[in-house]
Amino acid sequence: MLRKDVLERFFEALAAGDLAKVRACCTASARFWHSFDQTAHDLDAIEPQWQALACDFSEVRFADVRRQKTVSGYVQQHVMMVRRHDGRRIAWPACVVVRIKDGRISRLDEYIDRAGTFEILGEGKPMAPGLEDI
Repeated sequence: MLRKDVLERFFEALAAGDLAKVRACCTASARFWHSFDQTAHDLDAIEPQWQALACDFSEVRFADVRRQKTVSGYVQQHVMMVRRHDGRRIAWPACVVVRIKDGRISRLDEYIDRAGTFEILGEGKPMAPGLEDI
């Protein structure tokens, strides 16, 4: 059985709301930057945002994952899907550039276009419109 890489473990733990496992995937000095706030957060500053994600939605998924290894880590495109408490599913495409140090995440830069949010009807597969042919 192949061991999951740190980025896969990170996103699985984030989707499950397991913040201890999320933190275990990161270096103590890790920084997390978002395109929407243009601020690099440390672990203590980003954890409340992760907690809110787990509390505000009944389901969180990262789907349609396309990951490329780089010299210093990974570049990953995915669709982040959440289920609101009213049952509606909304999603948006995202891209992360990740640096790995000593097997853990030392930097994650997340590019999200919040204006690109779309609703997923029924139980259809979360896929960004227009990316079906990739």
